[in-house]
Amino acid sequence: MQRFFTDRMLGKLAKWLRVLGYDVVYLRQAADEEIVERLREGRIFLTRGRRAGSWQQLGKVFVVNANEPKKQLREVVQGLRLAMIDAELFSRCLSCNCLLDTVNRDEVRAEVPDYIYQTQSQFHRCCDCGKVYWSGSHSEKMRQQLEEILANTDYPDGR
Repeated sequence: MQRFFTDRMLGKLAKWLRVLGYDVVYLRQAADEEIVERLREGRIFLTRGRRAGSWQQLGKVFVVNANEPKKQLREVVQGLRLAMIDAELFSRCLSCNCLLDTVNRDEVRAEVPDYIYQTQSQFHRCCDCGKVYWSGSHSEKMRQQLEEILANTDYPDGR
């Protein structure tokens, strides 16, 4: 699976790519040295910056033209022919990018509202920041938004 990094202009795009399960590092203050390091890791640089051409000799750079995050996502998915793999959806922390671990309900009882604890059977925790996630109405709305955003996109898996 491809790995990415974005500069400060594409924070919302980074979040949407994480929803899809992609490993995306978001650089708020991207110093030249850090950009070079990430390119050497084999990550694809997603940017709206106009000096992106200067980085292409060091690695793969994709310039995003759209202004709106949802249009940016569609542009990146189409331009890089990314797959939307159901098993990967919601597998990363939207805040810090780490993979989520499945945890026992009892482990998160004190961390979630009572209603959520009573109505949800499966929980996930970020391995880094500790944030707890569950499948609720918010994740279902995000899934519907993804389907709308990516409608009629030619996926490598034939969708």
